[in-house]
Amino acid sequence: MQSIWTAAVIGVAGNGDLAPQGRPDPTAPAVVGATPAREAQTQRLPFVREAQRVLRDLGYHPGPIDGTFGPQTRSALEKYQLAEKLPVTGQLDAETMERLDVYRRLFRPARDL
Repeated sequence: MQSIWTAAVIGVAGNGDLAPQGRPDPTAPAVVGATPAREAQTQRLPFVREAQRVLRDLGYHPGPIDGTFGPQTRSALEKYQLAEKLPVTGQLDAETMERLDVYRRLFRPARDL
């Protein structure tokens, strides 16, 4: 679990004012050892996995259903986009995710399961 909170040390500056010291870098990762690219990949994992499931169910071959956006997933997406007359980007863009119905599948109420 990642923390979104950071702490700043408050000390007394030379003029007697309280001032934050050692401000954290807002672009730094929240977890030690994590990188922004890795965090973004982790956040997309469920979307890629669900897209892989849909592509598999439609007869495209995205490779293993593991949430990893590899060359097989890219190829399956390109074939799907071409067949559906979408812009062929090979990316899981908003238009493709909407057409694959990824959001509804991920966020459906529990009673629909």
